[in-house]
Amino acid sequence: MQTNDRARRHLYYKIGRNTGAKFNMIPPIADSHPSEALSELLAELEQVGVPQYRLGAIRARADDVAAAPGEQFVTAVIAFNTAVDNVTDALREHSAGDEFDWFKLADLIARVTVTVRMLWPENPTTECEPMRVSLYALAERLDLPASVQSKVQEFASLKLPTATLDEFAHTAISLDELCYRLL
Repeated sequence: MQTNDRARRHLYYKIGRNTGAKFNMIPPIADSHPSEALSELLAELEQVGVPQYRLGAIRARADDVAAAPGEQFVTAVIAFNTAVDNVTDALREHSAGDEFDWFKLADLIARVTVTVRMLWPENPTTECEPMRVSLYALAERLDLPASVQSKVQEFASLKLPTATLDEFAHTAISLDELCYRLL
């Protein structure tokens, strides 16, 4: 694998991580607006060639969230979510080889993690199930060492809720770090 291929896989993985955890980028969750994570995501998206109008839409929706009065906050968050998700097709178009699969891997790990955290201590199985099924299948499609494939599939099949939120968070962070190091 060439260094450039490896760097692009890392970049796609980082983009997936950020898009999956997009709610951490917006006020009042983020410490500032625009958040460092949002600025990083926009720079990464620009680096892989996502069109400026898509980046502008994300910025505008983030600004809308920051300015939304209480009753319009949820609507603004949904619009921001949609703007971030709208880059998926552009990422697919600009990817080569398995880069897009690495994006999806990180995106799904992050989305499951955010969903579980938001719903804790309730059982998030219904909300997570489609993402977990996709994650399990993606682990089979990617060229992963058997031990890493097993870890991804264990995470995708993890009985929820776990005994503690910390247990789940540790599992998710460990898996994310393992996958990123593998690249």
